This record gives sequence, C-alpha cells and structure tokens, in this order.
Amino acid sequence: MPRQPQSEEQRDSVQRRILSAAQDLFDAAGIEAVSMRALGARVGLSASALYAYFPTKRDLLRALWWDAVSELHLRMQNISDSESDPVAAIRAIGRAYAEFAAENPVRFNVLFIVDRGELAEELKSSGVRAAAYELFRQRVAEAIERRRLRPGDPDLAAQTLWAGIHGVLTLTNSSASFPFLPSTLLIDSVMDAILAGLNAASTDERAGGKAVRVKAVVRKVHGPTPDGHSQRAGTSAEE
Repeated sequence: MPRQPQSEEQRDSVQRRILSAAQDLFDAAGIEAVSMRALGARVGLSASALYAYFPTKRDLLRALWWDAVSELHLRMQNISDSESDPVAAIRAIGRAYAEFAAENPVRFNVLFIVDRGELAEELKSSGVRAAAYELFRQRVAEAIERRRLRPGDPDLAAQTLWAGIHGVLTLTNSSASFPFLPSTLLIDSVMDAILAGLNAASTDERAGGKAVRVKAVVRKVHGPTPDGHSQRAGTSAEE
C-alpha cells in the first residue's frame, strides 16, 4: 500500500525533531559532530530520508542559524515592546543577549560560525540579523533623541555597546580555565561604564569640571589680573 504523503504539520514536526537532534550533537561536540549519519541514528531515520528535509549539511546549518537568530530576535523584540524607557531597554536587551549566550554557548556560536563563504552572503541578504541589530540601534537612537545619551552617531554608540557586551561573552566562553566573575556581573559593569561615557549629563558635568580646573590652574600659576581674571600676556583667561 503506498505511503500517505505527510501533512504540513507532520513535516514540520519531523523537521523540529531533526533540528533538535542536530542541536544536541552540536552542543555536545561542535559542528564536526553534526553528520547526516549521526543525525539519522539519533532520530531513527536513514540518511536518504534526512535528505528529503535537509538535502545538504549547509541546509541544516542554515536552519540551525535561523532557529537561533530568530529566537534571539524574538527575545529582544519582547523586551523592547515592554520597556518604554530607552536606557532601561538597552540594559535589558544587553542582559538578554548575555543570557542567551550563557544558556547555550554552542548555540550562541551558531550565530557567528557561518560568517564565511556563500552561506554567509545568503544569510546576510536575509536581513534577519540586521533586524535584531536595528531594534537595538533604534532604542539607542531614541535615548540620544531624548537626551538620555549625548548627541552623536547612534550606530557608533550601539556598536560600542554591542562590542563591549560581546567581548565579555567571547572572553568568558573561550577562557573557561580563568576564574572570571559571573558574566552577568561583568556585562552589567561593562554597560554601566559605556553608558556613563555616553551619558549626556555626565559629559556636560565632566566638560564643566574640566573648564573649572583649567581656570583654577591658570589663576594659581599666573595670579589674578587687575580685573580679577588670570591671564598671560597675549592670551585669554579661557585658554
């Protein structure tokens, strides 16, 4: 009796099983462990049956990448939608990024392992990772517009924050033998430092404080002029 064709729901269920098994193999031993033979043995399908769902390993990697980046984007979107304050949203999105990496470091690495060759170009053109970045960038731009951060290029500010957060994750994931403090604590510290540097109020305060200190040094070195200002010949007291 001929086999009945699968429904869309049945096919999707099998694909999810395959992806889940591939993720387990990836987590256990890295990308090299994800072979069609090993995968088939884990899900109880022949290699030829697997090819009906994922014709090549590249197709499988593409699906794993989409699965990881889509979940990360969804987490970021949910946070952004629920947080009206842009700086609080920036902090929460940064923590969510770190939590995603901590929950499953190997899956997190999937986001970046395909950044070479033809597959990288294909995934870049899909725009899904760009959408996740754009969401973060928009909240940074909003903070700048609302004068919560100093005026400047929102891409530079967003990428500085991202680089700081990702740097902590890369360092702690690649140097497991070093007794790092908890990554969540380090992430908060990095965001505090970067946001303090980008903070509009603290920037104004630092600039004002510097001007006061400069004028104080000039008065101390040269003494007051008859009109009460410190001044060298040929210079102004504001230099």
